[in-house]
Amino acid sequence: MPDQDTFLTGLRDRYRRYEETVEELERNRKIGEGVFGMKGGPADNPCHDRFAEELRGCFAEFAAGQPDSAQVRGVLDFVYTEPAAYRGPRCAYWMLLAVQGLTKELIPLLSPADADALAERFEADYRPCDRLPAQNELLTALRKAGTGKPAAPRFSLLKRR
Repeated sequence: MPDQDTFLTGLRDRYRRYEETVEELERNRKIGEGVFGMKGGPADNPCHDRFAEELRGCFAEFAAGQPDSAQVRGVLDFVYTEPAAYRGPRCAYWMLLAVQGLTKELIPLLSPADADALAERFEADYRPCDRLPAQNELLTALRKAGTGKPAAPRFSLLKRR
């Protein structure tokens, strides 16, 4: 297994190639493709499925190499923050969110402190109303792998005594 820096560099390259592919498809979109729910256009391109399958294999290989918690945290930090920072086509954004679910098998490899830190960052990046069911499952798994402390409330309507 390559070291974590090499793996993370390769992972970033995969993400960039995917994002560039989708942006190129968007630039070359024909008028009317994919509008009103019709087939065609960048959202129906097989590159999305290829990207997800490629990542599934990468994450399985990474987990098989028995990385330490710091290595896993570095990878998960990238995968969890990338959609929040992405400003390209929406179909790529949704896929970046969806592939986060592929990291669930890596969460048990985290130390409680790393899991808590990732859960806190995840909550900050993805508001509850914006989370997909996969994000809620990941957040639950992160909390379970952590110290189990609930999220700190951002505000309360109740008066404190």
